[in-house]
Amino acid sequence: MSATKTAKVGPGRPAGVDSGDTRQRVIDAACRCFAQLGYGPATNNQIAEMAGVTAGSVYYHFGTKDKLFAAVCDDVYGKILTSATAAVVGPHTLRDLLRAVLAESMRINTEFPELAGFVATAPIDARRHKELGPAFARQGARMTEALARSVAVGQRGGLIAAELDPVQVARVIGAIVDGFAHTAAVADPDEMNGVTRLFESLLVDETLSRGPADEAD
Repeated sequence: MSATKTAKVGPGRPAGVDSGDTRQRVIDAACRCFAQLGYGPATNNQIAEMAGVTAGSVYYHFGTKDKLFAAVCDDVYGKILTSATAAVVGPHTLRDLLRAVLAESMRINTEFPELAGFVATAPIDARRHKELGPAFARQGARMTEALARSVAVGQRGGLIAAELDPVQVARVIGAIVDGFAHTAAVADPDEMNGVTRLFESLLVDETLSRGPADEAD
């Protein structure tokens, strides 16, 4: 039976609307709404209006707002993880790994500002609303595990020092990337490009980070 002939099967689900499409529209709208307003002020009615669905549809698919937040986390960080994983295939030096992850992060920030906005606000919301903590922590663990695997690949290839703890290295890279995401959320594109170029210069040319006392040595 086609979707257009399927009867309503639960509260809030409008007839003739594909369930998967509606669910994704709500997730996309919630992502923008949480990024722009914050989790607390955002309401299901606002999210529904932005998604072009009824508030009942939001309830039908997610039940509570914290479950919707968890779904947005899964969607946003899943997209970022898929993209970042593809960008770091193969063994890399630590510097090249950081450069590749950061470049991909900046690309996402530029092309998908709604994702960058959510990434910038989600940690704040998770601290303010304890019910969001587990869902947000899950995403941090996923990102750290993926980065740690890339570090381990570099270690096996002899490009990263074997004595380094892959998890600790992954957390350092993640902290740098998160910092850039927060900056990107408040800086204009030209300013952000300048910050990125400076950081890239510091990675490539160590003399730029040395002071007069270092040069005297």
